[in-house]
Amino acid sequence: MTTKAASPPPSREPGMLTRPVMVLLAVIGFQLLFASVFLGVLHEPAFHHTPVAVTGSPRLAAVLARQERGAIDLLPEPSVAAAQAAIHDGRAYAAIAGGRRGTTLLIASAASPGTASLLTRQLTRDAALAGTPLLVRDLAPLPASDPTGSSLFFLIIAWMLGGYVGATALSLLMGGPRPSRLRKVTLRLGLLAGYAAASGLLGAAIIGPGLGIVPGYSTWLAACGALLVFAAGAATAGLQAALGLPGTLLAIVAMVVFGNPTAGSSIATPLLASPWDVLGQLLPPGPALSLARNIVYHVDIDITRPLIVLSAYALAGGLIMAGTALIRQRKTATRAAVPAITA
Repeated sequence: MTTKAASPPPSREPGMLTRPVMVLLAVIGFQLLFASVFLGVLHEPAFHHTPVAVTGSPRLAAVLARQERGAIDLLPEPSVAAAQAAIHDGRAYAAIAGGRRGTTLLIASAASPGTASLLTRQLTRDAALAGTPLLVRDLAPLPASDPTGSSLFFLIIAWMLGGYVGATALSLLMGGPRPSRLRKVTLRLGLLAGYAAASGLLGAAIIGPGLGIVPGYSTWLAACGALLVFAAGAATAGLQAALGLPGTLLAIVAMVVFGNPTAGSSIATPLLASPWDVLGQLLPPGPALSLARNIVYHVDIDITRPLIVLSAYALAGGLIMAGTALIRQRKTATRAAVPAITA
């Protein structure tokens, strides 16, 4: 009697590979999105209605009105002091002052290093066309310890990353991303607030006394960092509470993929092409960077908008967490009441 050899079980390898392949394809898509946004926003920077104050009657102003229409908007000011005030207030990114000794270009590198550099190059070329020597005067130069002005940007990014990583860590350690009771929401927000305060204090210590990039220790910069960390963390926790795991991905895409290139690290956010100019002012990195530059370099006295934007993220995140907890709490109570009514 002959026996047939048992046939080997069907291989499960093709099915087992489907999920890893799909995940890797999704990661490739994330890479392409990240690269395309960065390259799309920052390659070949150009001016879009860039406000430049003008005082006196420099010949350069006539050339700009003719050559840079749509790229540079001239704002007449009655005096050099008024033109300087326009720069410090954020109403203008440079100023052209005509006088007996020639034409002077006033810039503020600390407000936006890339914008100041591009304006200097462009206006120097236009001055050459006008046959006018141009003297450049920097009202807010960058310190020798940070000649490119990138240190504050990287600190802001570190704080923002810390915000959503901290929120994600708390969701993993405290029963998942969707707290079921208001008490748990309050506890999680309290822990996040303490974590944000510690992050702000330590970040300001590193960039100040630790590395000497900015002079001394700035309590206001620490407060800026704490607000950013809490805003990013609370917004992430709110998205996680509402959407679960996809909320974490949405937070990363919004704050990193879209937030980083539009934050104004090289080119001031309002000067970016649409819709990046609007988006950059609504996502946390841009307002936080403006606030930090104001604190360290005193380049923009209007901090109302950055404070409102960051506070709105913190408040919205907390309210979403509380709202989802109340909904889950009511559903649990309803389910518990149904068997009692049936009995």
